[in-house]
Amino acid sequence: MRRFCVTQDMFDNDKVIIAGTDCHYIKNVLRLKTGDRVQLVDTHGYLYHVQITRFTKNQVITIIIDNAQQIAPPAIHVTIAQSMLKEKKMDNLIRQATELGVSRWVSFISERSIPRPDANRMKKKVQRWRAIAQSAAQQCKGLVPDIHDQLFDFQNICSMPSENQRVYFFWENAHNTLKPDLQPLPESIMLIFGPEGGFSEQEATLARESGYIISSLGTRILRAETATIVGLTLIQYFINNLKKKT
Repeated sequence: MRRFCVTQDMFDNDKVIIAGTDCHYIKNVLRLKTGDRVQLVDTHGYLYHVQITRFTKNQVITIIIDNAQQIAPPAIHVTIAQSMLKEKKMDNLIRQATELGVSRWVSFISERSIPRPDANRMKKKVQRWRAIAQSAAQQCKGLVPDIHDQLFDFQNICSMPSENQRVYFFWENAHNTLKPDLQPLPESIMLIFGPEGGFSEQEATLARESGYIISSLGTRILRAETATIVGLTLIQYFINNLKKKT
């Protein structure tokens, strides 16, 4: 059954009104008809089964046919803190990270970052990223990650983790590689990834002084966007977040 993400303003008592690109997709791509059913997930992670009751020119009118069920979040929340990358690399990473079940996304500027968008450009980027994450969540039947709308600097990142959060700082010059045994498992994890030029020695020193786990991903020098997906996938696998729920 197809799944779509919805916001609270789309609810009208027991009805949910779908418009925009999802309306077009339902009508013209899937060619669903009156009486067909789809799944809807709201911004709080509640799942609804709805039935299409009618179509208008720009809307699909549905009615809720059972009680909402809350989708279980990952047992361990994973945050990605990603230094800004060039061109469309961030867009692709948002999509892939959503598919892999990341819970939160934070962007920052590091010493060697090339893109340094101002507040207006950042706002537009975040709007696009949220749309990309929503589309990816619909496709993989996952949850939409929380994408922070502020662009931080590296010092902000170093003061961000909570007391019960374990932080991994990925650096190609680290002496230790990521190990599969992460016991005891923490309540949440933050993964910090650098820009195309990697992190500087000064940033690695600051991360070490902050108590972060400094890790590499092996002997190969990976592209920045590759390193993020490899690191996230390994962590999700090690903490069993990729296990199929029954």
